[in-house]
Amino acid sequence: MDNLATEICEELKKTVVFFKKIIVALLIIIVIQALVMAGCHLYHIYQWSQFDTVRVDSTSGPANYLQGDGDINNGTDSSSQTPGRQEQGSTN
Repeated sequence: MDNLATEICEELKKTVVFFKKIIVALLIIIVIQALVMAGCHLYHIYQWSQFDTVRVDSTSGPANYLQGDGDINNGTDSSSQTPGRQEQGSTN
């Protein structure tokens, strides 16, 4: 009987060690996945930051799209109308 109990105890110890290894491996996989997701997120933010920022200024009259130094001025009297585009709203 004593020999059987020792064998069972040894098998349980091996099983516990095996499950500890599995748990450690799964934790490592989860950490790697979290790091990859964070890297993808930062790369996505970097890619979107490559686009030009457009700021809308509607303080005086129709809204103007200002980009950088203000080269784009849609809807103002100083800008030339492109063919096929109509000014919206009343000028009265």
